[in-house]
Amino acid sequence: MVAALALALMLSLALSHHAPSVEASMHGVSASAPFHSSPSFPEASSLSVRGGGNLPRLSPRAEKHRPTGSASATVALTFDDGPEPLFTPLVLRVLQQYGVHATFFCLGEQVQMYPATVRQTAQEGNVIGNHTWSHLTLTLLPPVTIRQQLSTTSAAIAQATGVAPRLVRPPDGATNATVSSIEAQLGLVQVLWTLDTEDWQHPGVAAMVNTVLTHARNGSIILMHDGGGDRSQTVQALPLIISGLEQRGFTFTTL
Repeated sequence: MVAALALALMLSLALSHHAPSVEASMHGVSASAPFHSSPSFPEASSLSVRGGGNLPRLSPRAEKHRPTGSASATVALTFDDGPEPLFTPLVLRVLQQYGVHATFFCLGEQVQMYPATVRQTAQEGNVIGNHTWSHLTLTLLPPVTIRQQLSTTSAAIAQATGVAPRLVRPPDGATNATVSSIEAQLGLVQVLWTLDTEDWQHPGVAAMVNTVLTHARNGSIILMHDGGGDRSQTVQALPLIISGLEQRGFTFTTL
């Protein structure tokens, strides 16, 4: 409880600065995001965001591809592996501060444990998607288990929010014809991503921000995580990512 209160206070103070200063470096894009479950986050007690200064400086190549400011230049922020009682509310606070909505792909077992958190996420205008019950690799499972992983999660989300999900993201992006067919039978539309912040590897705030600001294009689907481990870096990077994209002419959409 003390750690959560300290996090909330520090983030609230940090959000009064819309362009914190960090030293940025290039970071690659990956299409894999393994799940790491952890019951506690001791690192979270030291979470802080520095205020003042400018957004990370990008390479000439990145600046060359800066959007022109047209409203057609849109990106979608997505978060996987929640809801989580500490970091999901902090992510929601950032989104509210900037008036931005995102798409959250939730695990059924987490929804069952924290229904109030996923309900809050939906009530604040965000979209809730299905991310299976327990983050198993669907392509390694028999059809009956694939169906169970998806259907039980949709039922848990519907019970918590009053609305059944229409989107699904298979863990690690692992899919095949069987997975896609079962998803379609359950009325789910599969959504992957085009840009991975690699926050699951804890690359550092600067690397995450520069990855997004360098590689974001019109229509990018950006992968981040609000659960599955210590997401302190994600919480710190999110205000920089949002403000940086806004300054570069992007607007935000849900899926």
